[in-house]
Amino acid sequence: MPTVQWIQLEETSKITGGSISVITNGLLMYLILTKSPSKLGSYKWLMLYTSFFEFFYAFVNLFAGPFVHTYGSAFIVFQDMNTFYFSHHVAQFLVCLYCSCFGFSMAIFGGHFIYRYGAIDSQFYQKYLSGFKQSLLYILPFCYGILWGVICWIYYGETPDRTNYLRETLLSNYRLKIEECAYISARFWVSDKNNYLFPDFDSFFGIGVMWIILGSSMISVIYFGTRCYRWLTKKLEMIENISDSIKSLQRQLFNALLIQSAIPLFLMYMPAAMVFVFPMLNTELNLKYPFIGITIAIYPAIDPFPTIIIIKSYRRGFYELLRCLTGRQKNKVAVNPNVPSHAYTLPMSASNSIYVTN
Repeated sequence: MPTVQWIQLEETSKITGGSISVITNGLLMYLILTKSPSKLGSYKWLMLYTSFFEFFYAFVNLFAGPFVHTYGSAFIVFQDMNTFYFSHHVAQFLVCLYCSCFGFSMAIFGGHFIYRYGAIDSQFYQKYLSGFKQSLLYILPFCYGILWGVICWIYYGETPDRTNYLRETLLSNYRLKIEECAYISARFWVSDKNNYLFPDFDSFFGIGVMWIILGSSMISVIYFGTRCYRWLTKKLEMIENISDSIKSLQRQLFNALLIQSAIPLFLMYMPAAMVFVFPMLNTELNLKYPFIGITIAIYPAIDPFPTIIIIKSYRRGFYELLRCLTGRQKNKVAVNPNVPSHAYTLPMSASNSIYVTN
C-alpha cells in the first residue's frame, strides 16, 4: 500500500517535472530556432513540432497530472477533486487530454526514425517523404493522440460497475472516496452472479486500439532504427563524396535519437505495458510504491537533454546562453602586434562547423 510520503512524492514529482519540462523544452525550442545548422532541412521543423508538444504536455502534467493505479483486472487514471479547482466534467476531460498526450508521445518517436532514415536514403525520401507526404509525420501523431483520448472518453468512462469495483482500493491506498475523484478506467474481466469471469468488450476493444498505436510506434523505431544503424556503420565510410561534416551530424542526430528512445522505453513504454498487461491477465500488480506516475512525470523534463547535449551546434548555443546569463564572456586572445595576423587564422577544416543533411 502506498505510504502518505510516497503519495506526496508522486505529487511533488509532477509539479517539479512539469516545471523543469517547461524550462528545458522552452530552451530546446529556442536553440532549434536560433542555432540549427543552416542545412538541417525540414527535420528542424519536426524537432520543433515535438518540442512544442512536450512543452504543452508539461503544462497538462503540471496542472492536471492524474494518478495511475492498477487493481485486479482493472487500471484507473484519476484526479483527486479535493485538490482540483474546476468541475468534475472538466477534470475528467483533462484526464482524457492527459492520456491523449501520452498516445501522441508514443506515436511521434516512430516519425523521427522514419525521417532520419529518409535523410540518408534518397530513394526512400523521394518515394515516401517528398512534398506533401512529409506532412503525415505531423498529422498521424496528432490523429493517434486524438484517437487515444476518444477511446478513453467513450470506452473507459465512469460506470457504476467500475466505481463499485475500485471503491475499496482507492480508499485503502489513497484514502480517497471514489466519489471525490474524476477518472477513466478499464476493467477487463467482469464477474456474473455465479462469480464466473467474462471479458468486458469495451475494455478489450479500447486496449486493442492502444496496442496498435504502441505496436506501430515500436515497430517503426526498431525497423528504421536498425536500417539507420546499418547504413551509418557500413555505407557512410564507403561514400567518399559525402563530407565529414555531413557524417558527423548524421551520427549526432542518430545518437540523440537512440538516447531519446531509451528514455521513453524505460519511462513510458514499459510502465504503460505494465498498466495494460497485468490487468488483462487479471493479475494483481501489488506495487507498494506505484512509480508509474513518477516516471511519466519525469519523462518530458529530461527528454530534451540528449538533443541539447549531443548536437554540437545546440550544445555550443547552450553554453553561450549560460555565459550570457551568468555575465561571463569568452576568453579573448591577446594579439601580439609583432605576429602576422594570418597566424591566428584556423585552417578551413577546423574553423568550419557547418553540419548538413539531405
